[in-house]
Amino acid sequence: MGISGASPGERARPWLLVANVAIGWGLFTAVILHVVSGRNPVWDTLSSYALAEGGVGLLGASMIAIAVGSVALLTAVKAAGHRLSRTTQVLFWAWSTGLVAAALFPASYPERFDPVSGQIHEYACAIAFLSLAALGWTLPARLRTHPAITRLTLLTLGGVLLFGVSYLVPGVLPVGLAQRLALAADIGLLITIARAVAVPAPFPAKPRERVSS
Repeated sequence: MGISGASPGERARPWLLVANVAIGWGLFTAVILHVVSGRNPVWDTLSSYALAEGGVGLLGASMIAIAVGSVALLTAVKAAGHRLSRTTQVLFWAWSTGLVAAALFPASYPERFDPVSGQIHEYACAIAFLSLAALGWTLPARLRTHPAITRLTLLTLGGVLLFGVSYLVPGVLPVGLAQRLALAADIGLLITIARAVAVPAPFPAKPRERVSS
C-alpha cells in the first residue's frame, strides 16, 4: 500500500516509533547522569547536574532527545487524524523549544558563572514546564477525555505548582524531588498520549433507529 493510501494509524506509526525511541533515549541518558553525577536527587535540581563531569553533555543530550521525541509525537498525533488547535501546536512547540534552549544555555552557578546563560535557562525551563502543564487541557476531545490522559493532565498541573513553590520558597519542599515529580508527570503525559494514538479508542456505537411499524 502506498503512502497516499495508508490509514491514519499507518501514517502515525513511524512517528510514534521516533517519539518513543527519542523519549526513551532521553530518559536513559538522564538515568546515567544521575548515576555518575554523585549529586542528591532530592535536593539538587537537574540543572545543577551540569556541574558534574560530563554533565553538560549528558543533560543537554537528554533534554534535546525528549524535545525531538515531543515534536515527533506532535507529528504522529496529526498523522493519526486528530485535529489539533493552534494553541495545542504552539504548546507542543513551546515545550520542545524550551527544552532545547535550556540544554543549549546551562544554568549559572558560582562554579560556572554565566548570568546571561542562567537567565535564558530559567525562562526556557519555565516556558517548557508551563506549556506542558497546559497542553492536556487543549487536546482534541477524544484524547483529552481519555481517562489516563485526564489524570496525567491534572498531575502535570499539580507537579508544576509543587515545583514552583519549592523553587520560589526555598526550604519549604525538597526542590529536587518536586522537580522530578513534575517531570515524571510530564513524561508520563507524553507517553500516554503516544499510547492513546497508537491504540485509538473505538468510536461509540450509534444507537439504532427504531423503525415504526
